[in-house]
Amino acid sequence: MGLRSKLRRLEDRTQAIAAQTQEDKKLERERAIMRMIVDEFARLKASGEFSGLDPLGQAVRNVVAAQYAELGEESYEYIADGWIETLREWTPLDWMVKAGRNGAPRA
Repeated sequence: MGLRSKLRRLEDRTQAIAAQTQEDKKLERERAIMRMIVDEFARLKASGEFSGLDPLGQAVRNVVAAQYAELGEESYEYIADGWIETLREWTPLDWMVKAGRNGAPRA
């Protein structure tokens, strides 16, 4: 095995590690966001502050409004709509991996 071959394998390994690190950070951010949403859902449920027919959507909107207030209402509404649409498509496995629970929270 030549030096070039060893360097190529080392570069490939370094790229694989960097890609895995990025994926780990993305999953960590998703889990942090989901914890905030689930915590907000629980707070709304405990306080009886649910309004409307979509309590999970309300929790998402509250979290997004708090986290992205500087972007303005139109921007954070767009972000919230995307999150809500994504969460509605999640399977129980998605909830387990990304939120550490068996499914969406229930009112």
